[in-house]
Amino acid sequence: MKTLYRATALSAGLAMVVAMGASLAGQAPAAGPAPAGQAPPPGRGQPAAPPAPQPGHPSGKLVIWGDISLFERPGTPNNCILTNRYKRGQRVGFRMTAFDGGSGEVENTAVLVGHVTYGGKTVDVQLRWRGAAGPAAPPPRGYLRAPVNLWTGAWTVPDDAPIGTVTYTITATDRFGRTAEFIPFSYETSQISIVE
Repeated sequence: MKTLYRATALSAGLAMVVAMGASLAGQAPAAGPAPAGQAPPPGRGQPAAPPAPQPGHPSGKLVIWGDISLFERPGTPNNCILTNRYKRGQRVGFRMTAFDGGSGEVENTAVLVGHVTYGGKTVDVQLRWRGAAGPAAPPPRGYLRAPVNLWTGAWTVPDDAPIGTVTYTITATDRFGRTAEFIPFSYETSQISIVE
């Protein structure tokens, strides 16, 4: 029975990664810090410094995957509903995870950035690691457990965003110089759709 459960859980996990359109890729080391004088990304201030490296890391490629959802106020019925259709003024929520491909453990030193391209320009969205309080911390409102494997960020669809398809990618760099990129499937409904 345990073997059947493990096989079913593994199959379900694999199906989830495929269904979310994850493009898992370990890339070459990062090119270096952002150019001097570059403005910080918009959001809730600068992210906290990454924690100390975990024992046994790095032991494989950096791997990232996730999804997008509607970010509304906590407690509202549509908060965190999976969708790709957004109206101007709504918040596109990026929910991602990063892990060490060799150990399978969360890579808590990863820094993730979303890149949203619309109307001929690209906007960077800094994602915050939500697990800084640690696995023993009480879960925040709405969570079933402490979100140690979660990075989140939001992009508010601006008034000048054209109706139609908006593309996005997520990139990550960790303390060890490993990089990864999440690219949704190329099908239109895997991208962000701006609607009236």
